[in-house]
Amino acid sequence: MYTDRPTLHPKGFSSAIELPYGLRVAEVKAALDDIYDFLHSINRFLTDRGWDRLEETLAAATFSGVMSELVIEGISKRSVTMTKNRRHNGRPDLLPAGLYPGDASHQADEGIEVKASRTDKAWQGHNAEDGWVMIVQYEVDRETMPVEQRQPTKIARVLAAYLIEQDWKFSGRGASSRRTPTASITKEGRAKLERGIVYLDPAWSGRGANS
Repeated sequence: MYTDRPTLHPKGFSSAIELPYGLRVAEVKAALDDIYDFLHSINRFLTDRGWDRLEETLAAATFSGVMSELVIEGISKRSVTMTKNRRHNGRPDLLPAGLYPGDASHQADEGIEVKASRTDKAWQGHNAEDGWVMIVQYEVDRETMPVEQRQPTKIARVLAAYLIEQDWKFSGRGASSRRTPTASITKEGRAKLERGIVYLDPAWSGRGANS
């Protein structure tokens, strides 16, 4: 069960939403299917050799980062018009293909910032600025015992919206702090994203993790 491959609900995808830069909902779906294929294959490989699943092997924050990278790579591979930002730590994560030299930019004005999260709020980034944001919320079971009865990781919803600087609340940091400055999406920003449904699993309970 815990290494099974989930399926995306065919009725979960929106036919009404208009994504930016020519990105199509069908391309997002293909990218999500690629993620399911990846997790299924890697977890079968790991457990067949006596390891834990990737979900248990990695810390929660690290696994979230992996999920974000999988979304970026998946959309970059599947989309005709969008590509991964080739600049290390460049922003945003996805750029319109061919718009910037080498498809790389330290801080581009055009593109889509991507965040995968297991929470249904408290979404953060490093910059409070105008631009497109895509949230991919997933459900991961780390608690059921025995481990073999845990549910496979599933995509709960995908949201996209154009946020402005006022939709972020900058947290900053103290003079002596070494923590990376972060900006959190406000209630108003979350409302914009929740109106921009790309995918919503009909079985999702609407109660994601809060941490």
